[in-house]
Amino acid sequence: TEILADDYELDDIEKAIDDVMQKYEKEKLLYISNTDELTRCFNRHAYEERINNLDLREEWIYISMDLNNLKHTNDSLGHAAGDELICAAADCMRESFGNYGNVYRIGGDEFVVIITGNTKEFQSIIESFDRSVAQWHGKLVDSMTISWGYVFSSEKEWDNIYDIAKEADERMYKNKERYYQERNIVRRR
Repeated sequence: TEILADDYELDDIEKAIDDVMQKYEKEKLLYISNTDELTRCFNRHAYEERINNLDLREEWIYISMDLNNLKHTNDSLGHAAGDELICAAADCMRESFGNYGNVYRIGGDEFVVIITGNTKEFQSIIESFDRSVAQWHGKLVDSMTISWGYVFSSEKEWDNIYDIAKEADERMYKNKERYYQERNIVRRR
């Protein structure tokens, strides 16, 4: 009976290990399917899932963000320098907004932040983000700038989340245009 008891315990241990491994594999697949490989931000798949679950009756903030001069950096310093900028931008975003919401990389240098917590503190949060970006210096690139536009879900009665996203994009592009005009930069498309 001693051997049977040991076999029984061994079977329980093996089953527990199998359960843990299956759970780990599921979590790993979920992480991979929702995470951008380069920046470790949430990816477009996670973004689409999130925006489809936002409630227009609750207050949250949608921020559209885009790096300035990424094409010029890629063309003049190479894609490793461009990747450095993209990763640095993601790091600054996660550092500034991570405690209040999620950061999504939805395209090359296009990011969206959705803030669901402490929306009343937004002004100080965005100022902290701007300081973080202004203070950044990389190994391949000396500095970076990011244009952004934001919309509070409570600004008006919106028909859908896509109207909010579109408005945030428009505000971001106005910010980006100001950036290029102030620096007398002719923008290539």
